[in-house]
Amino acid sequence: MANMARRLYLEVMKAPALVLLLVALPLAGWAPPRPALDPVFITPSGEPIRPTPQASDAFAAWFARVDARHDDKIDRAEFRADAAQFFKRLDTNGDGVIDGFEIAAYEKTVAPELDIAGQGFARGGSEDAISLLSDPEPVSSADLQLNAHITLEEWLTVADRRFDLLDVKHEGYLTREGLRALLPKSAKERKR
Repeated sequence: MANMARRLYLEVMKAPALVLLLVALPLAGWAPPRPALDPVFITPSGEPIRPTPQASDAFAAWFARVDARHDDKIDRAEFRADAAQFFKRLDTNGDGVIDGFEIAAYEKTVAPELDIAGQGFARGGSEDAISLLSDPEPVSSADLQLNAHITLEEWLTVADRRFDLLDVKHEGYLTREGLRALLPKSAKERKR
């Protein structure tokens, strides 16, 4: 009888311990493992495209969005339109200029994957983010006057330069396969 009472006592005591454990683990920073997603894709203009469980290939999601004609090509006009759209998103006060405060907001909240304190990512990517270009901070690098004020004219000039860098064959358009070949090797291997 005493043995049975002891087992019953132990069973009753397990429940509060289990509840305490379930509450304490998330507070300690533990979370159940999530399915592995591809890294964030940083567009040539610097916009982070984050993978989702429904669309794990962030590069493909960006390409499909920019390819307005749905012809499996991105021409200069489509590329510039995508850059202009992101410029408007970054110009939070709508004054036609991305200023130092908006650049800081970009680095801190829009694209924290760039790890600006660690001088950004190099050679097209890191474990957390990949890019077609080796630009550690794509927004600041559009400041051609080096005055912490990026105008739409500067932004589109840099967008044209980036398009020309990516248009390796000088065809006047970018293809999904051609751009995917420029991604860091680990990202390409993942898609095979």
